[in-house]
Amino acid sequence: MGDGNFYPRISQAIWLLILLVLLLVGVGAVIDILGLFEQESIIVAVVNTISFGIVLMLGSRSVRAPYKEVFPMRRFPMRLLIPMCLVIIGISIVGSELDNAFRALLPPPDWLNDIFLRLAGHDTSLWGSILALVIVAPVTEELLFRGLILRGFLSHYRVHTALVTSALLFGLFHLNPWQFVHTTAIGLLFAWWFLKTRSLIPCILGHALNNGQVFILRDIFGLDISGYTTGVGGEVQFQPLWLDAVGAVLLVCGIWLLTRIFRQRAYARLPEASVEKPPTSLH
Repeated sequence: MGDGNFYPRISQAIWLLILLVLLLVGVGAVIDILGLFEQESIIVAVVNTISFGIVLMLGSRSVRAPYKEVFPMRRFPMRLLIPMCLVIIGISIVGSELDNAFRALLPPPDWLNDIFLRLAGHDTSLWGSILALVIVAPVTEELLFRGLILRGFLSHYRVHTALVTSALLFGLFHLNPWQFVHTTAIGLLFAWWFLKTRSLIPCILGHALNNGQVFILRDIFGLDISGYTTGVGGEVQFQPLWLDAVGAVLLVCGIWLLTRIFRQRAYARLPEASVEKPPTSLH
């Protein structure tokens, strides 16, 4: 292929995700038949590691560029950490309430609720749930969606098209209509961070914090908050209004602070995307 440096386009990314879903189902079935693990969270962690690993290997081989360019792990200014944490906490609270509203309007099936309950630490392995959701998922998903896929999109399409399309694919990939708006918003947020920092590290850390907040509040601090740390995957409960207000304020303030930092001179004079555009002769 003449445009290997700029892989993938949207159609190629869709095929990668179809392959990934097939691998997740196939590898999961094999592990389940062999009975290698008892806890579902451990199975999810192993299946995700194997399946994402295969897709990332195949995808990166189609990109004629060093791994450090496809999966950049550059250092980023530490002053970004606080506003990034504010945004993650805020979007998690607001997104959780949106999820509650969607589930109240259209209740998900019982089998899906059971999966949510087990992954949220209601099985026999809390640490397995943390491994699957706070460690494995952030690393594998960010390497694929913000590393391989978004990098390719930025080389082919306008910035806004690349950000929005990669975020939509991220939301659709989770195959959960009740969380589509939330996951798509998270995908758009991390795509913005990658564009500005040119590093996957803040995306991985933010993803881990987003997935781990319930564990931190419920299992470390022992806090039970209706609709947020309780009722995960079970009967729909709504969050307290004060929590919704706090989440909205944190989200707005965090985005405002990040926008101010990204507009500073040190960022303004740097190119946003760390990829080259393909020659105009390529189609």
